[in-house]
Amino acid sequence: MRQVNWIDNIDRDKIPYIKEDDWDYSYPTLTSLNITQKEKETLFDISNTLFWAMHKTVKSVRHIDVFKQLNFIGSKFDCISNLSRMDFVKDKQGNFKLVEINADTPCAIPETFYGNFRFNSRETTQIEHNINLQLATVFTNLCNIEEKVNLVVFAADPDYMEDWYNAKYLYENFQMHNPITNVIISALLIPLSDLEVFDDGVYVKSMNQKIDVLYRLYPTEMLIEDKSEDGYPIGRKLIELHNEGKVILVNPPEALIMQDKRIPAMMHYLNDEFCFYSRKEAEYIQKHIPCSGLRFETVQQTSQAEKIIEKPVYGREGSGITIYDKNKNIIEQSSKTKDVEYIYEEYIEQNDTAVTTAENVKLDGYVTYSVFLLNGEAVGLYGRFDTNKICGAGALWMPINLVENQTNNKMIGFNFK
Repeated sequence: MRQVNWIDNIDRDKIPYIKEDDWDYSYPTLTSLNITQKEKETLFDISNTLFWAMHKTVKSVRHIDVFKQLNFIGSKFDCISNLSRMDFVKDKQGNFKLVEINADTPCAIPETFYGNFRFNSRETTQIEHNINLQLATVFTNLCNIEEKVNLVVFAADPDYMEDWYNAKYLYENFQMHNPITNVIISALLIPLSDLEVFDDGVYVKSMNQKIDVLYRLYPTEMLIEDKSEDGYPIGRKLIELHNEGKVILVNPPEALIMQDKRIPAMMHYLNDEFCFYSRKEAEYIQKHIPCSGLRFETVQQTSQAEKIIEKPVYGREGSGITIYDKNKNIIEQSSKTKDVEYIYEEYIEQNDTAVTTAENVKLDGYVTYSVFLLNGEAVGLYGRFDTNKICGAGALWMPINLVENQTNNKMIGFNFK
């Protein structure tokens, strides 16, 4: 008889992708990722500081030739990401190192804002309520209070289960936590295919309803290339409408620049050559952003690391990554991506972590610590485990468990704020 465990607390209508037939293991692990209160506060502080340092950087460099292919994105808007996720690994000395930021279409929203809390309890706590209220308020604050009626639409592709249920979670959470005001705010969850783009705005197909705020779980770099069957550049038109203020996109397309993996290299350059950052920002860039550059040889000469990692500038979920030794011999490689630009970064050595899967199989591998930020404020944590050095799309989810310290592992609950 199967033993009951925390995974049984998860509502499958919120997170249905627990175990698919072609997966070796269930997505959630039985083993939690134990984090002390001090580690949580440190991670949040690092995330907040680096986010705004990156934001400052993007505002200053967005018009240089490197980003000229994105010049059509309106420059009058701020480059802030409304909902972003920073991914860290911990080096062997216990320092957190930023390896990626997803400022465009971060996933693992249900896991972070709902699933983690099920590790300790089936019941909703006040802390869980508060963090989800903050999440809903991101969208409420984008609505036009001068208009009596606002329409907020959450759109994703139903054929991609994870995307659809991330959008669905945001929609249902918005419905639940939308505050009562003198402004009527309606919300819809629709497939991407139900969007219609016209000169005056974006509409819900067959409903003749103009959308005020549109959350689309669809990468901007793919949106840029989207065309209708007759060749109309529908993606660029959508961004044009955003530029003209005829629709508010979440995340805004300009947030893609913050996700560009050349930004950390530029931050190191600006930090080394100019007094561009505050003292705290400068310290955190040096300590928490790995050395990186546009050429392998640059990192080879400036870093003491024994390994160098090659990443596509706009790569996602571990795709297109290669780990080399200093002589450029391949150590580990995921699927190679053609015709893209790469960035080179010192590889961060980590300690192994052991986990037990839902199938009671013990695995050794590596952990990624992710921090979710709402408008640049860290609010939630998400843990991933992978047996490979490159954390990819097949990584497992480790529930976050806050403990007093790492020796006695006494739980203190999910006090994220």
